[in-house]
Amino acid sequence: MLQLRHIEACHAVFQTGAITRAAGLLGISQPAVSKLIKHAEQQLGFRLFERIKGRLVPTREAEMMAPEIAKVFDQLGHLRRLGQNLAPHGQGRIRVGCIPSLGMSVVPDAIQRFQKAHPEISYEVSTQHTAQLIQSLMAQDLDIAVTFDPEPHMGIRAEKLGHSNLLYVGPARDRSAQRKEIRLPEIDPQQLIGLMESDPVGRLLDREMRSVGMVATPAIRVQTHSIACKLAEKGCGATIVDAYTASSFKDRAVEILRVKPDIGLNTVALHSDLRVLSRHSAAFIRYLKQACSAYSD
Repeated sequence: MLQLRHIEACHAVFQTGAITRAAGLLGISQPAVSKLIKHAEQQLGFRLFERIKGRLVPTREAEMMAPEIAKVFDQLGHLRRLGQNLAPHGQGRIRVGCIPSLGMSVVPDAIQRFQKAHPEISYEVSTQHTAQLIQSLMAQDLDIAVTFDPEPHMGIRAEKLGHSNLLYVGPARDRSAQRKEIRLPEIDPQQLIGLMESDPVGRLLDREMRSVGMVATPAIRVQTHSIACKLAEKGCGATIVDAYTASSFKDRAVEILRVKPDIGLNTVALHSDLRVLSRHSAAFIRYLKQACSAYSD
């Protein structure tokens, strides 16, 4: 039966293609790596590598095992990070992740205010999409994640920060018309710059459009809301995005309108149920709520 050291040795050789480099990667001697590989082969009953022109080449059996070994190695790395992140840290750091839309609005606003009240706090800020944020929370790489309503996940707690409506952003028109809203059926679905269906806003919008008999088949589909707005500014179509992103384009050459009927969504702070939030992280969530209120309807 393969042991952990066998798996590490095989993975290192898969990565480097040489015993010498694998030894350097593992921080052990070359003979020790050779011994581990030989022992692994004895345990399995077949060869894992052939030496061809001075390089170790995986056998067919080894190539079939390589993806599974890589998965085990990734899980070990995840377990190590989890152990490190669960260890006690100083209370003077907040690790916050957010989707790009909120990284250009709510999170900087909250940090600005919180920094004035708590100048001793340091921050680690990262932007990811929702699925990656949840993975980072589960690995304890983040203390807080800020996003729009995600699907429920075991071990992840959601705390509502605010509520806002989606807004239409389209190429600029005659501003003298001064219209403030647009009905969903008035929007040409063929000219709509779409959001990925994996995006919470994209899923919500798709559901609302189908409820009024609209099916969008966008020629352009994007993952980041600000890119959708930038494309609208360039005259490539129109889009429907969150109020935070739309507000950053209010002085650009675009028309920003409220969509009727209202399509609302919640902004939430996510955190892990595996450990109690630090006092500063809990306080920071209150500042996030205050920042969200500026964009609420």
